[in-house]
Amino acid sequence: MRRFLSALWAKLSNRPLALCDSGDVDGITSAALFLRKYSNGVVVLAAPSEVNRSWWIKRLFWTFVADLPCPGKALIRADHHRTNKPCAKVEFYDPEAPCSALMAMKAFGLEGDPVANSLVKVAIETDTASVTSDEAEKLDLAVRFASYNEKIYIVRSLAVNGLGSLNNVKIRDLVNRGYRAKKLMLEIASRIPIREVINIYSPVNLGISYRQLTIELQHRGAKMVNILLRLDRRTFRYYCGADRSSPYDCTQVAARLGGGGHKYASGAQYKSPFFSPGKGIEVFINTLKTYLNTDRLEVLELTGNSVRAMTY
Repeated sequence: MRRFLSALWAKLSNRPLALCDSGDVDGITSAALFLRKYSNGVVVLAAPSEVNRSWWIKRLFWTFVADLPCPGKALIRADHHRTNKPCAKVEFYDPEAPCSALMAMKAFGLEGDPVANSLVKVAIETDTASVTSDEAEKLDLAVRFASYNEKIYIVRSLAVNGLGSLNNVKIRDLVNRGYRAKKLMLEIASRIPIREVINIYSPVNLGISYRQLTIELQHRGAKMVNILLRLDRRTFRYYCGADRSSPYDCTQVAARLGGGGHKYASGAQYKSPFFSPGKGIEVFINTLKTYLNTDRLEVLELTGNSVRAMTY
């Protein structure tokens, strides 16, 4: 409701209105670049799955859309996902670009702005899973575990103060929360046997970043990591990560589950039939069997402190 009211207020007050991805640093920095260009603008954050199913998002005309499927009515769109089809009046779209924030910076003519360049740098690091700077790690940790209101706070702070926002007390607290979750993620990763392809099912949310877990397992030697998280009785979230030197293509799995992304990092969110909630797991297993061309699939089930191997 807050997002709808924010968008409605922007329309009634004739303010520029942006729709950006809520899930990662790329979307958050793209939103910050929008506010750096339009200080009176209004930002709405959403996940790709929300764009596809929300009637009011599709009804509005957006000044700017970044790092998301186009809702249908947009003036400017900045993106680099092969699975997101262009549709805005002005497209800054390059599937070879390392992040959407780079395209947003070009869209707003901010290439000469040091703050914009520093934000794009960390967006490139996080979106290519090649985090090397302290700033990129901290911003990534802050964003991953922030609530919607906290993400909007981060966007506004970045727009004015750039990476200096990391010295903000409130954002430092978010970073520390992220470090605690990362520690738990590393403990879980240490219990997972490394295979070329690792398939994981988590029936409950363990309070970690599952995207971060895919990256960590890749660093430890996996060539492809598939994770299914059960969000509620019927809703499931799929995460995929693949090594760039491998033949695996995450979009081939994510697209079959109704999602998309990049060859080496994709995701999807879907619901199982109302009367058959268990079908959500079957869809995941059967999709992987088809893609991997196998009749037997090992799936590791994460439950609290235990990892149990199941064969389907």
